[in-house]
Amino acid sequence: MDFETTFIAQVITVIGFAVGLSIAVASGRYPRHIRGSLRAYSYGKFLLGSAFLVAGLRAGQAPELLIPLANGVGLAGLSMNYTSVRHLQNRPVSPFVPVAVGVAVGLSCLLLLLAGGGMGWVRILTSFATSAILLVIAFEVLVRYEGRGIPHYVTGLLCATLALVYLIRMSAGMAQEDAPVGYSMLDDRVERATFLLSLLGTVVGALNYVLMASDEFNRELAKLAHTDGLTGALNRRRLFELGEVEFRRARRHNRDLTVLVLDIDRFKSINDRAGHPFGDRVIQAVVDCCAGQIRREDAVGRIGGEEFAILLPETGVEAGRLLAERLRCAIERQLSQLAAEGGVTVTCSIGGVSLTREHSEFSDLMAQSDTALYSAKNAGRNQVRFFTAATFTTAATA
Repeated sequence: MDFETTFIAQVITVIGFAVGLSIAVASGRYPRHIRGSLRAYSYGKFLLGSAFLVAGLRAGQAPELLIPLANGVGLAGLSMNYTSVRHLQNRPVSPFVPVAVGVAVGLSCLLLLLAGGGMGWVRILTSFATSAILLVIAFEVLVRYEGRGIPHYVTGLLCATLALVYLIRMSAGMAQEDAPVGYSMLDDRVERATFLLSLLGTVVGALNYVLMASDEFNRELAKLAHTDGLTGALNRRRLFELGEVEFRRARRHNRDLTVLVLDIDRFKSINDRAGHPFGDRVIQAVVDCCAGQIRREDAVGRIGGEEFAILLPETGVEAGRLLAERLRCAIERQLSQLAAEGGVTVTCSIGGVSLTREHSEFSDLMAQSDTALYSAKNAGRNQVRFFTAATFTTAATA
């Protein structure tokens, strides 16, 4: 079969429309930001298919009008791939970016043709713009995307490869800058190779993008299963799972581990005086304050209504005491304005314990830090107490 360029353009048109329609239909099953990403991707495929449809017809009547239209629509569709990646990461992006890119490229092509620049200059412009967008997408996927997997690397490398292909096409355009506007695309090896690789990129790229969306969806499901809906902190089950992992690791490698349990003082009275919505704001503010004080490798979880636990790997008793006191002070200071808004006082009590040879289970640490917490509350609240066997054995005997 003679894979002439017009035929390849028609195949890309059919595949672009089919992929766009399939992804648009399937997007309704996903969460909002993933759904928005998939729809942006599908719209991009519709535009890309339309561009190649026009490109396949450009040897007919009024080619000087079809060329800018095809390039403008095609670059707008490619820009939709960039916006779809941003949507998938739940990052802000202007919806007018594809429109601006398409209009700018289309008008530039039209001006070049009206000025007598020839097809070579149009190739140079559109190939450069295409390469630039593909490299931006590759950077977004390979560098800025968090939680990258195999589909992300394949997509990024595919975009980088296609960017190189269009740079080669740009070089060919420089060599043919004096070609007439209505030249035939038949037997143009560079153009044919570019279209064939674009066809491959359309198919492989669509498959990889669906896999990227599936990875993001699985990440969302894991987040829902592991986090508290109100605060975004770990839920009780996930915190205990991580606690068991950290406990075994600390025991196996003879490392330090500290557990803090934090409780908002007189939280019932806060709800009674200021209302439950205000109480929810207090809970969220406490978690935000804790997250701002701990390290990346630490973990905070909500284990009760107003009770939280913090895992501190590689942290001994003295460092744990200092952090607990810093947390107590930070909550009292940073939440003072919010407390004044509700006409209440927001403080917390903290109990803690550090791993010793006597601990045989992670649950021992949780139980003893809870005992230390109640000691802090009984001593007047808004303070820190750490569990030590000698102190609490003496207290129990007395």
